Amino acid sequence: MSTLNIFMSFGGFPDLVLGFVAFVFIAITLILFIVALLDLFNNSAPTNTKLLWLIVILIAPLLGSLIYLIWGKNQRF
Repeated sequence: MSTLNIFMSFGGFPDLVLGFVAFVFIAITLILFIVALLDLFNNSAPTNTKLLWLIVILIAPLLGSLIYLIWGKNQRF
């Protein structure tokens, strides 16, 4: 069996690229999620504000983390 046949039997190049892109997307989402939560818990904001941000981050991990890190992190309390 040639190398090409072995490669194609495992799904080929498109599946490999799609798997890699999915892995990178999940890794970035997980990193942003963890960084946002760590920053939120180390923030001196009032508890009700932290709870609201926690709900936003938990409901939409990628978008909520990005919104918190871009906008919510720099709010003055």
